[in-house]
Amino acid sequence: MRHRAAMLLAAFVVAAPLPAQSYFGKNQVQYDAFDWKVIETEHFLVHYYPVEETAAHDAARMAERAYGRLSRIFQHEFREKKPIILFSSRMDFAQNNVTGDLGEGTGGVTDALRHRIIMPFTGDYGSFEQILTHEMVHSFQYDIFARGKAGAGLQTLAQVNPPLWFAEGMAEYLSLGPVDPHAATVMRDAALNGRIPTIEQMTIRPDLFNPYDVGQALWEYIGQRWGDETIGAIMQATPNVGIERAFRREIGKSLEDLGDEWKEAVQVEHLPQIASLQRARTFSAPLLSERRSGGAIFLAPALSDDGEHIAFLSNGSFLRGEVFIDLWLADAKTGKRIKRLVKSTTNPDVEELRIIYSQSSFSPDGKQLAFVGQRKGKDVLNILDVERKRTRRIDLPLEGVTGPAWSPDGTQLVFSGSLGGLTDLYLVNVDGSNMRRLTNDRHGDLQPAWSPDGKTIAFASDRGSETDFELLRISDWKVTLYHLEDGRIEVVRGQSGHSLNPQWAPDGRSLAYVSSRTGIQNLFLYDFADGSHYQLTNVIGGLTAVTPYSPVISWARRADRLAYTYYEDGNYTVWTVDNPRLLKKSRYVEPETQVLAAGPVAAGGATLPTAMEDTGSADRQSFYRTATGFRASSNVPDENERPGGSEAVTVAALLDSASLALPDTSLFKTYAYKLRFSPDYIAQPSIGYSRDNYNRGVFGGTTIILSDLLGNHSLAFAGEVNGRISDARAFAAYSNFSRRLQYT
Repeated sequence: MRHRAAMLLAAFVVAAPLPAQSYFGKNQVQYDAFDWKVIETEHFLVHYYPVEETAAHDAARMAERAYGRLSRIFQHEFREKKPIILFSSRMDFAQNNVTGDLGEGTGGVTDALRHRIIMPFTGDYGSFEQILTHEMVHSFQYDIFARGKAGAGLQTLAQVNPPLWFAEGMAEYLSLGPVDPHAATVMRDAALNGRIPTIEQMTIRPDLFNPYDVGQALWEYIGQRWGDETIGAIMQATPNVGIERAFRREIGKSLEDLGDEWKEAVQVEHLPQIASLQRARTFSAPLLSERRSGGAIFLAPALSDDGEHIAFLSNGSFLRGEVFIDLWLADAKTGKRIKRLVKSTTNPDVEELRIIYSQSSFSPDGKQLAFVGQRKGKDVLNILDVERKRTRRIDLPLEGVTGPAWSPDGTQLVFSGSLGGLTDLYLVNVDGSNMRRLTNDRHGDLQPAWSPDGKTIAFASDRGSETDFELLRISDWKVTLYHLEDGRIEVVRGQSGHSLNPQWAPDGRSLAYVSSRTGIQNLFLYDFADGSHYQLTNVIGGLTAVTPYSPVISWARRADRLAYTYYEDGNYTVWTVDNPRLLKKSRYVEPETQVLAAGPVAAGGATLPTAMEDTGSADRQSFYRTATGFRASSNVPDENERPGGSEAVTVAALLDSASLALPDTSLFKTYAYKLRFSPDYIAQPSIGYSRDNYNRGVFGGTTIILSDLLGNHSLAFAGEVNGRISDARAFAAYSNFSRRLQYT
């Protein structure tokens, strides 16, 4: 979990920490009373409540598939069923009573005591499954330390104290695989700016080096060079011999030597391609940055149609106490801040601003701004009078709301709404009346944008041809069109990679969007006239924000100016380009796929040796006895070493195996949640006898704290004898946190 030195909890955070966005002293309010039920599968107890039923059954199948994949990597089986606790939204997740509200940046958490995975649905199955798999890696890590018994092995875990790059980096790699444009952007930037850390630096100061992306890159290198099965072997060895010796035993190298070789491999991989990539300043102008605007991070830009103003999410001056991510207004030509529009975090009317997944939107006349904020445990659609800073709330019968966009006539808003863990498109009048649902299915529908003629809504969705809900194979996001006249949904053809954040050109004849199809998140244009896609940028950094799903671009129609969030030199800044269609050159053609020779490949393209060779002095090497002789542990296993000569297990192949271990829901058992208490803490009992001058002789006591799996109910007992029975004391307490009115 972010901000925890010891691995008492391991949480997935979708990006580097956002400064000061989480803080102590929040009220843990229980707004809703959940009617919990359980889906029992072969390896899991999936907890959900009725509104989540459809998504929860799909999640249970995903969990079994993730288990099937990871058990092969770790060569480890669960001996007891692990609990998974699902919440339908970010707001419901904030009400969990196991960890409390961990902040918007936390997408899930796994605890070491009971190996519980606790997480919300994200709105689309693709990102949800990645987070679920990430958290399940932590469940495997804890189970290996505990030797199959939840609650055991905590002392060993505390002694080894796996650093974040080890635990979180492993979870990222095993859930995302070797091809991840977002992590590649971080590493390319680190290589260019001389910021690739040593393993010691990552261990000591994880706050300075993103342990998720950087740790993922390190594990990717290990898997690439020694095989992905080595990752499982290192994890299995770690509780017994510690991290340093586990690496030395399995790959024959110290962490220092491994770090040096990995750093060189990253440089060899990324530095040569930089010469063919663009700097942002070659085609655009800086707008929002620390030097021009103050603050340290700039997200979710939204231009007014006349191009005069820009709304954005950012912190401000630390000296003035502007340490949280708030909604600001700036001059869209100079980047100078004009005023803070909405204060968050400490504001009871806007506790959060959906800083990761949402983007504000100006009305066509630029006088009003639509944005989403959390209030009283739910998302609220707000309409702000920009000049007077007066806000009007639209309360909606939904759990989550993101990405509002105005109709061209300024009378309606389209947005992505979440109910039961699933997202659909909705329309509502600006006065809050006549809400209607446009889509209604299991697809994720996000980031809508209204066409200038008012007839079509473009949005990002997992409706690609690869999506198969029977196999739960989910497509990357694709730019999709909803035709308001007849309700027809059309996926724009010719897309590969992950596409997001569509924005209409002023004339409505083309769409700008961000895509990872080149391995870097770049700006693309789809031309309706010729049905072709055009790559507008080829940047060194990336048009990206804190996650690959975050909105990053905005197109001012009357001004014909486009703003985008750009990552470079470790910073998120905002740049602008006038008439971005001038960047259009030849149509984009997918590169031909090259088939490489079979066998493991090292960084730089060299084929790794598969036979034992002299790699150093004997005192720095370990060797395995195999069926064909000896092999240095630093070399890739020969196929003859595998049972029956089987092929190597790879993360890429496992993540691509949609049908692997995917169960039939008819085999699941479903029943109501039953309250059972388990110990959270037991003080070491003590008892002794020693007479004193007052004839007192018996001393001792203990404390026991118990709670249920959901953390809704707690029992505490304590007893103490202080010399005589008449001086004995006892304490007992029961607490109920399941409803708004809590009592002890």
